[in-house]
Parts: sequence; structure tokens; C-alpha cells
Amino acid sequence: MRSRAIARAGLLAGVLGLAALTAGCGGSDLDPACSAPSGQRCAGDTVVTCVDQAVTERDCGAEGLECGYVDTTTGVTCVAEACAFVGPLGRCVGDTLTRCTDGDIDETTCGDGEECAYVDDVTGYGCRAAAEPAVVSGEIRYEDRPQTGRGPVGDIRLQPVRGAVVTVIDDATMTVLATVTTADNGSYVARYTAAAGAMVHVTAVAKSAFAGRPITVTTNTTAVHGFGSPSFASAAETTLDLVITDASGEAEAFNVLDIAVVSMDALTRDIGVAAPVPLRLRWIRGSNDGTYFDGSSIHLLGASSDDDGYDDTVIAHEIGHYVERTVGRSDSPGGGHNGAPTDPRLAWSEGYSTYWAQSTLGQPVYSDSNSGGGFFDNIDTENTRATGTGLSQQVSEAMVSQILWDMGDVGAPDDDMVTSSNHVEVNSVQKAYLKGTTLRAAGTAGVDLVDFLDGWFVTRGLATCGAVRDLVVTKHNFPYDFAGPAGACP
Repeated sequence: MRSRAIARAGLLAGVLGLAALTAGCGGSDLDPACSAPSGQRCAGDTVVTCVDQAVTERDCGAEGLECGYVDTTTGVTCVAEACAFVGPLGRCVGDTLTRCTDGDIDETTCGDGEECAYVDDVTGYGCRAAAEPAVVSGEIRYEDRPQTGRGPVGDIRLQPVRGAVVTVIDDATMTVLATVTTADNGSYVARYTAAAGAMVHVTAVAKSAFAGRPITVTTNTTAVHGFGSPSFASAAETTLDLVITDASGEAEAFNVLDIAVVSMDALTRDIGVAAPVPLRLRWIRGSNDGTYFDGSSIHLLGASSDDDGYDDTVIAHEIGHYVERTVGRSDSPGGGHNGAPTDPRLAWSEGYSTYWAQSTLGQPVYSDSNSGGGFFDNIDTENTRATGTGLSQQVSEAMVSQILWDMGDVGAPDDDMVTSSNHVEVNSVQKAYLKGTTLRAAGTAGVDLVDFLDGWFVTRGLATCGAVRDLVVTKHNFPYDFAGPAGACP
């Protein structure tokens, strides 16, 4: 096998090498991009493009980006994170295996007698001895309706199906011939054994079998959502791309899967949860079951008057409740909530879950669409103030999410008082403190904003005392006493 690592640290060397090689575009000076099928390649964080043997470069690093291969439609371009299109199980493009190591792309060309193929749900894609005579590969995408941040969802766009199970099925016997998982750019490679010309088809399943992403999206029963391809004749090589359409009633299920992937990756990558508790999410078009977390499964509305299948922030909010129950702690009494001051345990649970949604999706606007248009809240720009007295007063869930966002929001534009913290540190308090700590007898019995702030200072120290006081007491008028188990703030 021939392996090469493409690391961010290689940017300078890559640029200097290209400067010498672009002096002439012929003979021994011909850039490797000129022989690549796409006419493009990454050299460190530089996109090298060759058209008619004329080489041009785009310095992604100068734009604060990385060079990465997205898919066959987009090709090689500047992206926020190259590894985002690979995923934890890697991917194959021809005989080239791509994996991520410590945030850097590593590419391996499989050797003679080897093939790039799916190995298993632990290894993912890898180089292995050539075996099955037939292969089908391609990219699977779904029609998404992105949130506009103003309530209603937007026009259809295509998104990759990340981390979903894909099966190859024999039409005559309905036998599963191969099971693989899509890479994070939606690509898949499935090798299988079947008689030449036998009719088979591919099915994408809204489920992840990977231990770091234990997700299943079902109907209101236990039936798992899936989308099948047209049948095709088994052959040595078949290319089959699949688009899961909105009209089929299945695209929203794959959007639910995708948002769950975002949360699972945050748990494993940021919070250190190696094997999250399996999560089932229930959605089907036409369902009036409601949107809620029942302690084991998430239920999502699919009614014509209010369909949450494309409401990313609503889906992620419900996953926030799952995070509380499985990674941290929740003492919420449940019940109705509308942003008005309420039981501090309920306000904490709902406010934290909204914060989980916004912090993992990377934007502060919570939006919920419905047939009347919907509504939205910006937890970064709005300022809800406490109106009662004492630590046990009723508080607003909006105030909770606003405080958490301002504590974790880092980098420009960071318009709050706490400038030295990030969302990972805020979310980590669930596992590091709230999960197993005996809470002090202050405020309401049961986890609330007071207990989070106690945990913040225990896990992060007292360096942010002044900034948190400005945020919590001055800006939001909540009288936290700054006298928790970490010690009194100066």
C-alpha cells in the first residue's frame, strides 16, 4: 500500500513546491492534477486545478479554510473542514482509501491484489484482499429543506446521506448480499457476490450501525425508514447514485438521521462519550403524535399543519433532552412551557436543550416551521431578565439558553462578557459535574441553572468569575451567589 498524509502543517511546503512546478506545464513539470480524472488535487491547503495543462491555485489557508474532496458533483474545493466529508468510517474513491487522523486527511492507495471496500462496522472502509466479483458504488443524497432562520423552511437542496446503512438485495430471493455504510460525503462502495446479470437493487436505510452513532429513525411503529433504487443487473462494476426525494415521504427521515449524526459526533468528539446510548427517533409524514422525548425515544410531528421533519433546531432540541438523560442529569417535572418564568428545573431542562441544539448546529437562531409560517428566537441577541428574587425563583428557559450561549460563544462576533470559553466547555459540565455530583442545597432541589453555574466553576476554575457575574447578574438580573463548591468568587 502507498500512503500519504495531507496535513495542515504541510501548507507552506505544498505552496513552495507548486511555485516551482507551475513555471512550465509540460513534460516532467506536468502537475499531477493534469492526470487526475477531475483535473484537481489538494496540495496541503491549496486547491490545484489543471485545465488544458494550465495550472491554477487557490490558497484555502489564506481564507481560513482547508482543501478537501467533497463529492463527484462538487469535486475538490475549499471547505471549512476537510474531514467533515469523510467521517469516522472513512471512504473509498476507486482504489484510494481516505481516513481522518487527528483532524488531518490521510490517503492510502490500495496495493496489488487489494481493493478499497467496506470491512465492517468497526473498521469501516479499508484496503482488503480482492474477493467479491461485483461492485456497486455511487453517492446517496437527500432533498433537504433548510431552515431560513425566520420560521418557514426554504427551497429544496441536496445534502449527502451521512453514516447510513446501505444494503444490496437480490430481487429474486430478497437476500441481503452486502451491507455497508455511507461516508460523510454520501459515497458508498458495496462489493457482493451474485450471478452475472442477476437483478439486484440498493436500499438506503435511515439507520447507523456504527457504535459512535447508534441511531435509528422509524415510523410510529418499529419499521425503519428506507429508500430503494431501481433494479439493475449485477456486473463487475456498476455506478448507482441515489436521490431520496421529498415527494417520496422519506427525505425528512434522512434529515432526522443527519441531525442526530451531528449530535452523536459532538458527544463522541467533544464530550468524550465513546459509545452513546442508542437513540430511536420516530417520524412519519402525517403523524399527529406530537414532538417530545419520552425518556427513551424522540417523537416528531409530521402533520400537514406542523411537520418537524425539516426543523433541524427542533430535532436537535429533543436530542438535547436525550443528552441530559444519558450523559448528564435531568430533574425536570415536565409539563407545558412557553418561555414565561416557570419551575427552575423545567426552565433549565428546556433552556439547556435549546442551547444544545444551537451550539451543536453552530448558530444561535432556534426556528420552528408550521403551516402558518412558524416562529424563531435568536438566543444571542435577545436578553431575557429574571424578575423574581432568590435562587429558587421561577425563571425563563429563554434566559437559560441565552446565558449558556453567551458563555460558550467564542470568536468574532463575540458580543458577550465571557470571551475565554467555548461551547465544548459549557456542554462538558453535564458529564463532568451534573451527572454524578451531589448537588448543594441552594435554590430548588434538583438540577437547575444554579447547579450548572456551580459545576462551571468546579470544572473551569474561578478565572471567569468577573465575566460570569457581568453576564448572569448584571445582564440577566439572576442573583447567583458565587459561593458554590469551587469556592467563593473574588
